Amino acid sequence: MRIIWLKGDYVGNRERQAQASKANCRLVISFHFNAHPNPRANGSEVFSNGKGDADYIAARLLHIITNILGTRSRGVKPAQGSRAGFLKFYHCPAVLLEPCFITNPEEANLVHDVQTVRRLGEAIADALVKWLPFDAVLGLDIGHKFKTSQPNDRGARCFYGDFEADHAEQLAKVVAASIQIRSAV
Repeated sequence: MRIIWLKGDYVGNRERQAQASKANCRLVISFHFNAHPNPRANGSEVFSNGKGDADYIAARLLHIITNILGTRSRGVKPAQGSRAGFLKFYHCPAVLLEPCFITNPEEANLVHDVQTVRRLGEAIADALVKWLPFDAVLGLDIGHKFKTSQPNDRGARCFYGDFEADHAEQLAKVVAASIQIRSAV
């Protein structure tokens, strides 16, 4: 499996969508984390663009996330009409992961635990290697990071003072490294 890192804007001029199309991605995963002014807001959700097997993949990823993190499921949601609306512009199945609320102290602890992030990333990688063909191209997108129009955007501030994009990048890198190891076997 080949991984490409999507960079640039995903809203507006849609650079990431163009990169995914040019590379003929079979699937795109956008890594984000939820935030809310209420520190008790909690749970995991996954958005899907509904193309191909995106809904199935989103549901399976949500199941993996909630099992590993022990969070409550907020469900699989359609990207259309939501803050994940940019997913509809991908030519292929695309999902946006929101594993937990980084503004919730208990859930922020989860993303600050290296072993938990490693277990989650490896479980996501295992599933992707099983679902996708050996020669598939997988697009990985770190939400809020590497935007052309807003290069300093790091997303929401975590309970501990760091940022959403930092956690999204950490998880995405574990997924990518784990896929590379599993694909090489």
